[in-house]
Amino acid sequence: MGLMGVAGPQLARMAITPHIAQKQSQHFTQAEALAVTIAAKAEATGQVPTISAGSPCAVSAPQSSGVYQVSCTEGSGRYSAKVVRSFYVPPAQSQNSGGTSQRSFAHDRPEKFSGHQCPTYDTWGTDGYNAQWYHQLNGACKPDAAWNRNAYLASDPDAWLYDINNINGWGNHPGY
Repeated sequence: MGLMGVAGPQLARMAITPHIAQKQSQHFTQAEALAVTIAAKAEATGQVPTISAGSPCAVSAPQSSGVYQVSCTEGSGRYSAKVVRSFYVPPAQSQNSGGTSQRSFAHDRPEKFSGHQCPTYDTWGTDGYNAQWYHQLNGACKPDAAWNRNAYLASDPDAWLYDINNINGWGNHPGY
């Protein structure tokens, strides 16, 4: 009887531990889904999304040049789970010139860009691709010269059809 008095609470704790872990895991999954969705929406739209008052999530003030954190908490007490994810929203730029030059280009810079690369038959999206797909893609396609940092630095600003200087926060182009 003495052994059961000592071991009883331990056995009870061992019996409910899997249940506690399962609840925490469910809450972690829910919090993770919310945080990733908010971060993805922010990166896709280029704007910090508004969080409703009853939401279990909160977005921090920018930590450094456009880097934000979203934290989401699901559950309560010993079953709660908190997730923190970082995301980047580039600082606002002047629409026509990237905010850095008096250069003139054949076309105006699109208001926002999607995550899609322009097709090979319309490398800047100016021959109808953006006109047709802008709303479905939630922004203009990115030209080859803006697809990655190396392509951007290797491009010739005199050949750009619209201003992509400092696109994606990569800084002023050396030949700009």
